Amino acid sequence: MESIVKPYLFRASLSAAIALILGILLSLAIYISSDLMRKNNIDLVENSIPVLTSINQVIADISEQERIIAEYYLTQNAQQFHSAFDQNKKTIFLHSLELSKHASFAVNFSHIRVQQEQIEVLSNEFDSTMQTNEIDWDKLRTLLAKISNIRANMLPVLQDIEKKTKHVVDVGHQQLLSQLNFTHKMVIIYGFSIVFLAIIMAWHIRKYVITNAENTRLALFPKFNPNPILSVNNLGELIFCNPACTALLKKVGKKSKDINQLIPINFANIRKQLSQQKTKTLNIEQMLADHVLQVTINWLAELDAYDIHIVDITERKRAEQKVNYLAFYVQETGLPNQYKLTNDVECMISKQQRFSLGLFQIRNYSHLVTAHGVEAIAELTRVLAGIIAKNIPKKSYLYHLNQNQFALLCSELTSAMLLEQLIADIGMSSEKAVNTECGEFFVELDFGFALSPTHGNNFSTLYKNAHTALDIAAADKYHNSIVFNENYAEPLKNKANMADNLRSALKNKELFLVFQPQLDLLSKQISGIETLVRWRHQGKVISPMDFIPLAEQSGLIVPIGQWILEQACFFAKNLVETGYQNIVVAVNVSPRQFSHPDFVQSVVDVLALTKLPSQNLELEITEGVFMHNEHEMLSVLNQLKALGLQLSIDDFGTGYSSLSYLKKFPIDKLKIDQSFIRDCHENDDDKALVKTIITLGKSLGMSLIAEGVEEYQHLTFLQSLHCDEIQGYWFSKPLLAEDLVIFLTQNEQKLHSISS
Repeated sequence: MESIVKPYLFRASLSAAIALILGILLSLAIYISSDLMRKNNIDLVENSIPVLTSINQVIADISEQERIIAEYYLTQNAQQFHSAFDQNKKTIFLHSLELSKHASFAVNFSHIRVQQEQIEVLSNEFDSTMQTNEIDWDKLRTLLAKISNIRANMLPVLQDIEKKTKHVVDVGHQQLLSQLNFTHKMVIIYGFSIVFLAIIMAWHIRKYVITNAENTRLALFPKFNPNPILSVNNLGELIFCNPACTALLKKVGKKSKDINQLIPINFANIRKQLSQQKTKTLNIEQMLADHVLQVTINWLAELDAYDIHIVDITERKRAEQKVNYLAFYVQETGLPNQYKLTNDVECMISKQQRFSLGLFQIRNYSHLVTAHGVEAIAELTRVLAGIIAKNIPKKSYLYHLNQNQFALLCSELTSAMLLEQLIADIGMSSEKAVNTECGEFFVELDFGFALSPTHGNNFSTLYKNAHTALDIAAADKYHNSIVFNENYAEPLKNKANMADNLRSALKNKELFLVFQPQLDLLSKQISGIETLVRWRHQGKVISPMDFIPLAEQSGLIVPIGQWILEQACFFAKNLVETGYQNIVVAVNVSPRQFSHPDFVQSVVDVLALTKLPSQNLELEITEGVFMHNEHEMLSVLNQLKALGLQLSIDDFGTGYSSLSYLKKFPIDKLKIDQSFIRDCHENDDDKALVKTIITLGKSLGMSLIAEGVEEYQHLTFLQSLHCDEIQGYWFSKPLLAEDLVIFLTQNEQKLHSISS
């Protein structure tokens, strides 16, 4: 208080001296000194202090701006947001305007304006995102984080202005002291004779000035600030409070006279802490009824008083809790999500706790969705999660990772036996019908577990190993739960490496074709060749049984199949031009390749590219193709048949055999699977099956070819049944293109033995 009152006391003394007109020199000296003090005082009152006030207001307005945006995120009330945001923007502009009046703060003001404009741009983007039909919550959270960061970046600039302003105040204060000393000297020299009169005048003026000083000090407080502001002396006694204090007390259901309840209860400890630390500002949070208050306490050493600024952050805290819930919990089930699982696992690892991490999922989830719809299965997932949550033991935690996948974190179940019991308990709860608003469902679950630290000492490794165990369990028809074993990882790793290598096999020209001749038993001539693909990788030929299923699963079978078709047709075209005009090249077509919407056009394009007559091409189709969408498959087959090429069913009798599709579909040939031929010369059941297939095919006007003919007895048996064609190692193994050409010209001896 003394630092504020002193300038007014000096002004009173100078006024008395001027009134007494002690002389031209004294008058001139006092006038000059008075003018300097007046300028300093005006600078303090009109410039420095308003700047400090404006800084506090801008800080409060920016915090309010962030709260308005966060509230919009929660309520999605665009009208309320626009109204509040526009009003806040005007307030920031008015408070920032004070800074723009000072040239020394031009750079700072420009920086603040740029930052504020960035916030306004982000707010507009935030508003635009909120107006979309499908709100991108991840983007909204990112925008909220950016706005918060910008606000944090603005605080150092405002603090820099505050620091500079305080420095100006200190310099002005020193100048006032210097002028005061000069005036005192002049008064001592010239004023002995009028000391009595000066004292009387100074006493009256002092009383008036002190009153004005008190009023001026009170005027510095933003009386109309919506946030409570208090001033407390060094004894903890309340000196001042603004009207917002009373409003806050009424809001929380307290009496308006209980202002002292706004002062922190442990105020004595706070005063002690402020006296011991370098910064004289302390931020705390305290509860008042059911409201959360953010209290900022500033120790003003010059005034020997404490300014307390209070902001009701209850809504912000609730918003933060809701944002935290959205970030770490799944709304549909109310269970913690993958982010929460990651945090919890890493926390347990840091504490060196032993635990098990389990993943489980609903088996055949996609089929359930296809059969019942997304909404029904979402309801099933929600109800099932509730049932399982009630059946897990203590110190075990359930998480919802995605649509059909859950996680279990068990801090006490660290042995296979205990895990088996847990799985049994959960399995019993899921084996019963799950009653939902959309009906009853029966579900099966697959489980995979990894133990810490046995199977990993970080989240990534544990999760990967648990997922490996889950994948193995899901693929096993007889066991629905697997605890990870190191032996599981190597085959999966090899499979993944093989898939990666297969992706570049075409580019690196590692695939090649071999051709197995097909013999017409009636004409004793080679009637066709079956195209087979091989893969040579790093000097080793990989069996088609290893990489073809992998190509099917990954979708690579489509480009690989297209390459096989092109190369086979090019080779067949060369044979036709060489003189083998009736030879037919047979190419296997995978179910995935056959069901591709552009398959028919791709065949047309290959025939056009290679100029191979369509009657020299045969497409071998497996029975599995006919299991889905029979009408569409019939349309494709008719289109292919219209091209003039031949169609055969490969491995007949091992798959989805049905007389109906044999009758409907335009099939030219049946290929008897080698599993029936292998023991047909000595197994009566196989003999009967082969005889039935041949009879069936001939009755439908189809030709028959037997695969896997390796013994002479196979040949004689098939001849006795009037089978049309054969292929197998008895006649020829699969040959490279150049070897096949040689074979075609050097097979007379083999054909002669057949005739005899």
